[in-house]
Amino acid sequence: MIGRRNLPERYEAFNREWGAPYGHTIAQRLSIQDRLDSPERASFGPFAFQVNSLTRTFEYPWAFDAAELRKGMRVIEVGGGLSGFQFVVAGKGCEVVNVDPATSVNWTFVPGNSWSLSQENIDLLNETFGTDVRLVPQRLQDAPLEPGTFDRIFCLSVLEHLDLAEGQGVLKRAEELLAPGGRCVLTIDLFLDLKPFGVLDANHWGTNVDVRQLISATGMELVHGNRSELFGFPEFDRDGLVDQLDSLFIGNYPAMSQTLVLEKPRN
Repeated sequence: MIGRRNLPERYEAFNREWGAPYGHTIAQRLSIQDRLDSPERASFGPFAFQVNSLTRTFEYPWAFDAAELRKGMRVIEVGGGLSGFQFVVAGKGCEVVNVDPATSVNWTFVPGNSWSLSQENIDLLNETFGTDVRLVPQRLQDAPLEPGTFDRIFCLSVLEHLDLAEGQGVLKRAEELLAPGGRCVLTIDLFLDLKPFGVLDANHWGTNVDVRQLISATGMELVHGNRSELFGFPEFDRDGLVDQLDSLFIGNYPAMSQTLVLEKPRN
């Protein structure tokens, strides 16, 4: 499905509790580095330490809700950066691994407001929020993790930044790592300035990746997702989405959020 503008109350409650997606209001007057350095950083909330796109207002609570997490689950977040989502999940009693190779990148989206993914910053936020997230600074395909041992894998707004072959590689590896019955929870941006809506094939952020081809590279089953709202499926209804634009959650790129859940077969 595509995220809707009117969020369910439980999504609004998630965002209020955790300060998603930008951190609590008290943090907004500070740069991200100042937030990291502040002795009051716990009051900013776990989402205050990375710049996020507007669509995450929908994506984070949707992903948390769709995952049906239980205490003791083993969880991977692909490309977690310094996102608060990993710390929220860990705080719910899950064993969380953030697999992200971007430790050599200094991210700057707003002049003077940059941050970097590092073991030091992960350690700092673990101490702040009483969690034990483990950072693996590699691609998922290269990460030394034991196959068949994870219950949930989150890949939130990552696959649109990769070419099709790379994205298929991520999902194939996710399938290997999941235990039977484990689920991969995905959000994928759908850009309105790119085909089939606009005239471009790609923009600064990525492409409108063919979701059907991504999934077909695996043996996982689509257990959540409206094919008429997933680009690449024969049922994809471009005109229907255009007719509904006023009711859809459109981010600042502009982009919409496609959401889906894949399950690894139990036998």
